[in-house]
Amino acid sequence: MSSNFSIDSIIEKSQSEHTKYEWEGTFRDYLTMVIENPSLSRLSHSLVHESITSQGIEIDEKGREVYSLFEDNIFGLDETIDRIVRYFAASAKRLEVRKRILLLLGPPASGKSSVVDILKRALEDYSKTSNGAVYAIKGCPMQEDPLHLVPKVLRQSLFDSHGIYIEGDLCPRCLYMVRTEHLNDLEKVPVERVIFSEPEAVGIGMFVATDPNPDGATSLIGSVDPEQLAGDRGKVAGKAFRLDGELNIANRGLIEFVEMFKADRHLLTTLLGLAQEQIIKNEKFGSLYADEVIIGHSNEKDFDAFALEPTSEALRDRIVAIQVPYTLKVSEEVKIYQKMMKDSNLEGIELAPLTLTMASVFTILSRFEDRVQGGITLIDKMHLYDGELPKGYSLSDIQEVKRRYPNEGMFGISPRYTMNRIGVLASSISGNCITPLAVLDSLWKGQMENVSTDTADNLSRYTLLLQEGVNEYSRLAIKEVQRAYDSAFEDTAQMLVDGYVKGAAEHVRDGGIRTSAREDTVHLREQDMREMERVIGVTERDKDQFRKEINLFANKLEEKEIKFTYLAEPRLRNAIEERLLPTRRNLERSLARPRFAKQRAEWSQRRAAIISRLVLSYGYSDLSARDLLDFVTEVLKKKSAIKILKHGGIEWLWPLYLSPPDANGEN
Repeated sequence: MSSNFSIDSIIEKSQSEHTKYEWEGTFRDYLTMVIENPSLSRLSHSLVHESITSQGIEIDEKGREVYSLFEDNIFGLDETIDRIVRYFAASAKRLEVRKRILLLLGPPASGKSSVVDILKRALEDYSKTSNGAVYAIKGCPMQEDPLHLVPKVLRQSLFDSHGIYIEGDLCPRCLYMVRTEHLNDLEKVPVERVIFSEPEAVGIGMFVATDPNPDGATSLIGSVDPEQLAGDRGKVAGKAFRLDGELNIANRGLIEFVEMFKADRHLLTTLLGLAQEQIIKNEKFGSLYADEVIIGHSNEKDFDAFALEPTSEALRDRIVAIQVPYTLKVSEEVKIYQKMMKDSNLEGIELAPLTLTMASVFTILSRFEDRVQGGITLIDKMHLYDGELPKGYSLSDIQEVKRRYPNEGMFGISPRYTMNRIGVLASSISGNCITPLAVLDSLWKGQMENVSTDTADNLSRYTLLLQEGVNEYSRLAIKEVQRAYDSAFEDTAQMLVDGYVKGAAEHVRDGGIRTSAREDTVHLREQDMREMERVIGVTERDKDQFRKEINLFANKLEEKEIKFTYLAEPRLRNAIEERLLPTRRNLERSLARPRFAKQRAEWSQRRAAIISRLVLSYGYSDLSARDLLDFVTEVLKKKSAIKILKHGGIEWLWPLYLSPPDANGEN
């Protein structure tokens, strides 16, 4: 019985979902609705902008707007997303920028298609809401705006009295239908609600440019019924033109132009007319109005080749190009891989902690320019981009580094390549667990096997990146063991971060001004805070800004009911770790195997306690925890995990794969 009820419930809800957006009426009914709610009268750019902002906007710790639509989907592209939203915000106000093609420019797998997909899905979802409802003349293949039925001589008066802005003319199909089927009786012209849907070819189009593309023009502007070509121009335009091209489909919505500059130049001229004049030219039979967002994407090489052509000037002038680089933040790159693993069949693969971090380190190092200005190392630059402050650098240095290296992120290894190498590793691994060193080795080998990188310069470059990656893993591995060394570390670290966050909040609230009644306590807290800030390079001049950022970040977490742990903010985390963690020298002495048997029991207990904390608190398996501890012990003895050979190859001095111990307890 319950099973039947469940099936009936599913069918009932499915039926409701298919019919709940249905609405039909006459033009009189629709015009009445628009006068009561003028927001129904809007153009495509405004609709896209509303679909973005309707998902919610938050303010981050740096005072920047964060758009919920892109959270958990796009990582490390905050500046790019901000520029895209600002383009739509300006276009929604009907400024001249709306007559520009939005071009997303970036390397393969940088997120261009993902951004457009998110916009398309948002547009589909928003058209299902009451605020995002779209109405069209029934039966029109271009989901014609019913307001086009209003003659131009009346439009200004309608705008002055009700704020209803109307732009454009009836398409030939609708014009023919009004004249022949309704005998110009406009108030009875049928109107229906439409839901944008890419699969159903309503409001969202996509054109994949190939060169040559003999059917390109038809794919864009629609096909023609040859049997309807006889008669006067009005009849031919109304009956012969099917209006089934991607530009027709995308009317009032959005068209995505994939690999834009691989298209035939004639097709690009069609785009120019649409962007500049908002018309689609039908050869010999006039043109028709179209209101749609044009988003193209391309790589830099194709765009640069196009820009050099003498005939490209007009179209270049109609393009707003926004770079979509690879992220340069390790923490954001890790999120990309976590999402990709969740969406693939690799989620069940056991990865030792830090494995995705090290994949991200190698990948991001490949996106940096080799030249060094101002003495900054690749690793320091990586930490700086990720929001950490290497010694000797301040907050103000981040923008300066970006200014010096404006093209970073527009080249290098893609996330797709890295995931492919992890997949290769997962299918061929001889042990039970993928380690950080195994991933570094796989990424390096993949580049060496790539014919496009098989040169002496590339061998030297990627071997250097591998060495840098191994050094970074050694640093992070030591820090993992340092954290697990003291059972009270987590509690003490949390106490310090709580105290700092409280002090930052008081500092911001009081404007940094001390009162005599609280001088002693505030002075002590100020000393403590400055001690932590100096460790990470926050100067006296920068402390106000730093504390404001921490306070904003803490407030944001509190709003989401998320606890501010010491790991939440990388700069504060570094300050706390510098203060609490044992020195490398002390750690080396504690981990070194003692010479005398009577000391080994205590040494074994100490190791067992560290392994236990790595497993219970830091996500390690017993196997990966033991490997980490053994690796750190060797590194602290100044032993290397890798040897660079004279011919440019490498030799690993540490096991890359982990296997469970055998019956004798040995690996």
